[in-house]
Amino acid sequence: MKRFNPYLNYSIALIFICMVSFLYFKMKSNDDFIFNIDKTVIPSESIKANTSEGPRFPLPVATVDRIQRPDLMALPALNQSDQYLHLALSETLNDGIAKLLSQTRLIEKVVATIDNLSRKYMAERMRPIAAIEDSFLAERSPSGNGFILSNKSYDRYAFLVDQLAIIGANDLADIYLRFYPLFQEAYEDLGYPNAYFNDRMIDVINHLIATPEVNDPIILHRPHVLYEFIHPELEALSSGQKILIRLGSRNSIKVKQFLIEFKALIS
Repeated sequence: MKRFNPYLNYSIALIFICMVSFLYFKMKSNDDFIFNIDKTVIPSESIKANTSEGPRFPLPVATVDRIQRPDLMALPALNQSDQYLHLALSETLNDGIAKLLSQTRLIEKVVATIDNLSRKYMAERMRPIAAIEDSFLAERSPSGNGFILSNKSYDRYAFLVDQLAIIGANDLADIYLRFYPLFQEAYEDLGYPNAYFNDRMIDVINHLIATPEVNDPIILHRPHVLYEFIHPELEALSSGQKILIRLGSRNSIKVKQFLIEFKALIS
């Protein structure tokens, strides 16, 4: 059995702020998206004029109450938000997962990740969670011709996906709505000064829910160092849709259901 030593998953990028608990790993890497502490450069196709007068998907009416809860500290500045968000997430996420979260610029990395889930590539350097080893396994096809995605690979994702049921969409929506002003600020800094992050969030969720169902076995080939889907129509999918397919059908169904529930709570 051959192992894919990924540039690895960073699970939860999407699902813990909007869908926390995916496993993001990629079969390809791309440096077109550069994220550093001083400046963010995004692919040219990401920059689109937004002339809307208001959000297409407004936040729930009760969001103001969640943002301005008197029993909570006021939100810090974006560049001082890491410790505050870590504390909020540590009360919701499994301890092992919480320890993997990026220690710096967490909100900016989450926003950048979500924005790119519907695109072809995502950059390793922007992941909001540390690498998880050996989560992708490929094995020789029974026919001896090519590779298939191993069922053992799905089992390695099951723990993270099962956390969704434990965490619950309501708790994650509370965190998302509470921190929304900072997500919006980070999104504007990313290059969208006239757009709304919640609109982008809903668009990405809809895109992921529309991921095609793929029956096993999932056939791969290895034209160079990295594995790719052998079927061009699957290889052409976005990075986010490929994530769902690689989770396996049982896990992807759970994630899609979580996304549907989460979407209903934030719009």
